[in-house]
Amino acid sequence: MIIGVDVGGTKIAVAGFVEGSAGGSAGSAGRGSARLRMVTDVRTVPTPADAGGPAVVRVVADVIAGLCDGAELTAVGIGTAGVVGADGGIFSATDAIAGWAGFPLPTAMADALAGIGADGIRVAVVNDVHAAAVAEAQIGAGAGSDSILMAAVGTGIGGAVVFADGLHRGATGTAGSLGHAEVVMPDSLAARQCPCGGHGHVEAAASGPAMEQTYLEKSGVRAGLREIDALAQRGDAMAIEVIDDGARFLGRVLASANALLDVDTIVIGGGVAEIGSRYLGAVESSYRTSALPGPSRARIVPAELAVDATLTGAAILAHALS
Repeated sequence: MIIGVDVGGTKIAVAGFVEGSAGGSAGSAGRGSARLRMVTDVRTVPTPADAGGPAVVRVVADVIAGLCDGAELTAVGIGTAGVVGADGGIFSATDAIAGWAGFPLPTAMADALAGIGADGIRVAVVNDVHAAAVAEAQIGAGAGSDSILMAAVGTGIGGAVVFADGLHRGATGTAGSLGHAEVVMPDSLAARQCPCGGHGHVEAAASGPAMEQTYLEKSGVRAGLREIDALAQRGDAMAIEVIDDGARFLGRVLASANALLDVDTIVIGGGVAEIGSRYLGAVESSYRTSALPGPSRARIVPAELAVDATLTGAAILAHALS
């Protein structure tokens, strides 16, 4: 069995996969690839974020022990927030999980697995959006494409690039960090500080919380993004402006990124992308207007794998090690 893990700031998701044919998946995902199929339900547990890396690893090991239940464990893949270095350690991260930056996750996970009787298990660690992009490229919205650029728009804005020969991580694991690209925006938005500490970054204007903050500043009303979208669907001019502006900023950044990459497919995922067709249509319109003639032909598609994408992609990458 190969284990896929998605480590988030509030919850951890774990599932088991085996080699098998497409369409034969069991469990909640109901999906497979030509090489892997999910054979367990996805188990979720709270992330012991305040207790730090060692506690996270212990929790993951305990869930894996329960999932395997006598099956032979061959590899573990982990997708996690933060920049993951070439050695799989956490190169940099926010403080969502205490002490996560600099934590030697592959070594710690291998030691924890040895503690439950699984010695010598290979552990692949990758950024969560990178993992999701691998899954979307192989068995999701990007399947059949030669190259994809993925944008994950939610609490933040992440990204990833997958070429025909595989995931492009970059020299330090930072490749695809779309949220920290600068975009032209009104002074009121440009003055906002991005979570990374910078200014003028698209994440500070086009992430879910950023659009909610913009609506609050414009209307004086605190509302969630889905509520804002519902107002926009009913013709509320201020809500329309907020949704369209966030989409337009993202479209411009995608156009700039694809001037460098020239991928044939752009996949848009994350919670913001799920609010509906108005948002996705506005992103595409902005992209087509801003992109160079060649890259303007790229397909723009919504992600297909939803919450399972990261752990599925992590399992795919772990399978390559096994």
